[in-house]
Amino acid sequence: MVEEEDNHFTNVDATAPTHEDQRLADGTDVNGYIIDGILGKGGMGVVYSATHAVIGKRAAIKVLRSEVSMSGTAVERFVQEARAVNHIGHPNIIDIFAYGTLPDGRAYHVMDLLVGESLRMRLRRGHLHPSEAANVIEGISSALIAAHDKGFVHRDLKPDNVYLIAKDEGWPDVKLLDFGLAKLMPEMGQAAFITKTGVMIGTPEYMSPEQARGQAVDYRTDVYALGILMFELLSGQRPFPRLEAFAMLQCHAEEIPPSIGSMVSGLPDEMVQLVDSMLSKEPAARPSLAAVRTVIRRLRSMKLPTKSVAGIEMASLSNPGMSAEIGLSPSRVGAEPVVTQSLPTRSSAPSIPPPGPPVEEHPPFDDVTATTRRPPVKPKFVPATTQPGQVSGLAGSSGSVHAATTLGVPPPPKPLASQRLAAAKPPAGKSNHLWLILGAILAIAAGIAIALALVS
Repeated sequence: MVEEEDNHFTNVDATAPTHEDQRLADGTDVNGYIIDGILGKGGMGVVYSATHAVIGKRAAIKVLRSEVSMSGTAVERFVQEARAVNHIGHPNIIDIFAYGTLPDGRAYHVMDLLVGESLRMRLRRGHLHPSEAANVIEGISSALIAAHDKGFVHRDLKPDNVYLIAKDEGWPDVKLLDFGLAKLMPEMGQAAFITKTGVMIGTPEYMSPEQARGQAVDYRTDVYALGILMFELLSGQRPFPRLEAFAMLQCHAEEIPPSIGSMVSGLPDEMVQLVDSMLSKEPAARPSLAAVRTVIRRLRSMKLPTKSVAGIEMASLSNPGMSAEIGLSPSRVGAEPVVTQSLPTRSSAPSIPPPGPPVEEHPPFDDVTATTRRPPVKPKFVPATTQPGQVSGLAGSSGSVHAATTLGVPPPPKPLASQRLAAAKPPAGKSNHLWLILGAILAIAAGIAIALALVS
């Protein structure tokens, strides 16, 4: 079970008292769903797991505390969250499909039961591989674009409000949670209530400069928060870490954040420029979310490896023995050639590749701390995908290494056109031998013809 503490979630004992006078006992019927456990709790309320008594659908039920339910503003925000997610209706946003009140007056809503972990919990194991980070950012961008299209600004984007659902293959699915602080833009209609100017709404660590100043916000405030989040995913820390709330807000409002390129080496230039521009103090200087998603998709398709290859890279960086066995250097991209052994000459290169199924070659990546150790793997045959004189890797990598048919072995040179023509001609000795046989046959035939003429 998890408990919200200082805007983060921490593990707690599921059997510990949880306002026993308010806790719903297992077996309690809530709108047809039977409570069977507690998933987590926080300052606003408690989240239970439940199963529908008739159709067996699993769900999560969030119940506000009694004291929170007495606040009209808190309840209205709770209702607004359910309205917002249903109005947006996007696969990267959690679904809330029922709302009601308990007999004691506490408000609740029924939502998807997500199996996985919050992004906050994932970050506790260390920063993400750029491929994993790109997957998360693309999912959040898609959700925010859909929200903005319907007039909603999230205003509280942070790792606690992003959930990762593991899959058998590929990176996890991403779900954006908690639209309780979402703002409906004026051009989209009348909001249930309006936040007064000068009132700060959100989490200080992820507030935009305009939020920190108590100014009016629009869609671009979510772009800034997403930039802070991306900075944290890639580096493991925020641009302004370990500051108390007021100092944090002042930094967001006035201080220029460090470039992500100075924190993490080897990142593609496009990724560095993207994060830096998302953290611009002026909203007009930030890219649109559509541009953010476009850049991320281009990076994922051209310069970032798949999950399986990224996992090998991360494991090899924490296991030097593995790196040596597969012939790859764990150094930063561009710092030295990827192939650590000297390249053999063409005369010593094998003409037939070693046995074993070919595997797809992917670009290497810089030093990323592995989250788990993996056993060494045997080297596999890797087909050539780069041109001679190039290193397959991320943007900004340099070096001069031949394309390889095996690790570090250059392909045989292609013959020139004149050499191919010469190869098509038969050897000189063999040609002379054929002419001698043909001449002998002709001589025998002529002798037979002369003999027949004399006899006749």
